[in-house]
Amino acid sequence: MCGIAGVLDSKSHPRQTDLARMNESMEHRGPDDSGIYCDGPIGLTHRRLSIIDLSSGHQPIFNEDESVAVVFNGEIYNYTSLRSSLSSVGHTFSTDTDTEVLVHLYEEHGPSFVERLEGMFAFAIWDSEKERLVLARDRMGIKPLLLASDDDAVAFASELPALLKAEVNHGGLDRTAIAQYFAFGFIPSQRTAFKNITKLRPGELAIVSEDGVQRESFYSPSITPREPGLDTAATELRERVERSVERRLQSDVPLGAFLSGGIDSSIVVGTMAQISDEPVKTFTVGFDEELFDESWAAREVASFHNTNHHEFTVSPDDVRELIPKVVGRLGEPFADQSLLPTFVVAQKTRQNVKVALSGDGADELFAGYGKYRGEYYSQYYRTIPRSLRRRLIQPAVESLPASRTNTVGEFSRKAQKFLRGGQSDTAARHFEWLRIHDNSADRLFDDISPSDVGRNAISAQHAELESWLPPSRRDALSRMQAVDTGFSLPNQMLQKVDTASMFNSLEVRVPFLDTAVVEYAMSLPTSYKITPRTQKRVLIRAFEDRLPRSILKRDKQGFDMPIGEWFKDELATEFCETLRSTDTELLDTDEVRSVYTEHCTGNREHGKFLWSVYVFLKWLKRMRTDGVL
Repeated sequence: MCGIAGVLDSKSHPRQTDLARMNESMEHRGPDDSGIYCDGPIGLTHRRLSIIDLSSGHQPIFNEDESVAVVFNGEIYNYTSLRSSLSSVGHTFSTDTDTEVLVHLYEEHGPSFVERLEGMFAFAIWDSEKERLVLARDRMGIKPLLLASDDDAVAFASELPALLKAEVNHGGLDRTAIAQYFAFGFIPSQRTAFKNITKLRPGELAIVSEDGVQRESFYSPSITPREPGLDTAATELRERVERSVERRLQSDVPLGAFLSGGIDSSIVVGTMAQISDEPVKTFTVGFDEELFDESWAAREVASFHNTNHHEFTVSPDDVRELIPKVVGRLGEPFADQSLLPTFVVAQKTRQNVKVALSGDGADELFAGYGKYRGEYYSQYYRTIPRSLRRRLIQPAVESLPASRTNTVGEFSRKAQKFLRGGQSDTAARHFEWLRIHDNSADRLFDDISPSDVGRNAISAQHAELESWLPPSRRDALSRMQAVDTGFSLPNQMLQKVDTASMFNSLEVRVPFLDTAVVEYAMSLPTSYKITPRTQKRVLIRAFEDRLPRSILKRDKQGFDMPIGEWFKDELATEFCETLRSTDTELLDTDEVRSVYTEHCTGNREHGKFLWSVYVFLKWLKRMRTDGVL
């Protein structure tokens, strides 16, 4: 796992000092080694976190005549078979790394070689003979890659802060992107907070040459509808997941696993325990607040599989100390609250191992989130006459006090969200499940509506990503899962994990996002995933022998902080001072105070939205202090 960056500038040529600044800003992504390479119009830089072939692998890595160079971030899980085939046709290798496979594959197949890779990756290949730069991001978007361009140059990097060190005009603040942030809590690709900087989308290839920048998708899931019977599906799924986990245990350094106590991470840990000769090292984070704490469940799974278990607790004081460090490194606002506890568990995990496996992706593939249960039941809610819903049910539920501190308040919050998801259009319902604020928050914005921008973004994703699915799999719930897999997962969940882990020089691998697992899961009917009483039905059937009974019975619990309650108490002064001291024309701060008051009285639960405001203001202040804005 590494950090990569570079500049292509045919007019003035990249400078070593600029590349050094970009390289230094990514030191946390690769503290083991670094490299800078300049040759005419191209400059490449690399930070290395050594996982495979520790003694070699300094980057850039070249082909035999040094006409092709690569800088690479990630892991290629099928590199040994690719290496063997390349050796058989005459290519010679100077290292044992997976990185070197890329330059020789490129020699054989050109940019289309990326279709042969199985793994998580972002890379840049410079072809000096054709004077073209080839950039790509892995199929599921596990590893990030960003691109900046103006009239003079093109730059790329693993992280936005590194790009901001390049001598490329960022174009100023993208107000539409900021509105999307306030809709979702993240800025979806291809946009970033800056007009001239974009993210490569999952499975996207970019070729930069004298003809400009050409971008194209090289991957969409290949789905053949299956309905083999639940038991057969469970057996076949289990085989695929086990193979995926085994491939991700490939390492020359110690590894472990994140363990939340939920079904997904428990399956990964259980499978690792079956394969490994020694106890698996597991790591979890908890909270003092009972509604948010899963550490007890993680302990039960750890005991069940006899792991070497490590447990940590996050407090408001931890949050206060982490905010400047984490938000200061974001590059753009990102409001997933669980970034901070993920940062803590990554930090502690890195003290023991260099690689960790996680259970991310299974919720999207097997309908594990609460919103999927809401979507499932909404079909029945919509059969109630609309007049009855609008005049009686909705006013009654909206009048209930919402809170995350007790069971009744949490039920009210979820009920209010469920009613907002009762619209007839699938994409509109999907936005209601995803959004981090209700319509009342739109009044904070003068010239742009986060609700309109967010709804349009989700509608576009539904129109595009439903093409992943064959017609027989285009029911509303499957469409939502496809969009979450291609949209929310890479832009939110995987971005969070990459940010938190790489801040701490930790590599995280994601077995459920192996292509064979993803495509098999998407091929199964919705009834194999969710019923009136069960979620993740086929996944649980496949691994029920590796899950403690108590874990099988418990409901899913989100990996959230009790930030809404902390804003009422421990972090109240911090929030109000941040709001008072940061001027911005994008938000009506008086209206923010009104929303905050409504939240503190318990009439509404605005914790996630207030956190998004807080993170944005902290980020904005940092950008101004650094002279970026």
